[in-house]
Amino acid sequence: MYLVTGSFLFKQENLEQAESVMRNIVEVGRTEPGIVRYTFYPDPDDPLQYFLFEEWETKELHDDHFESDFMQATVPGLFECFAEPPQVYYYDATVAGTL
Repeated sequence: MYLVTGSFLFKQENLEQAESVMRNIVEVGRTEPGIVRYTFYPDPDDPLQYFLFEEWETKELHDDHFESDFMQATVPGLFECFAEPPQVYYYDATVAGTL
């Protein structure tokens, strides 16, 4: 399993554009091979802050998604909405054991 998390702060004047881009990314992303979960969550205390959570079967399937023509054409539209650089983290979440 491969996980991606992110924290995004958007400029007020670009929030509608950001929300539209996020909806499009999720709509397409949820149709891709290997996707388990793909959601942007709004912060309940700050309407300009969003949290991203993606769960993929493998890193390779995530990379195929991120390198797709759609994502390469769409992600720049999200980047222009940021109020500050995003914080994105990637995890190899292979389960090594259970409690």
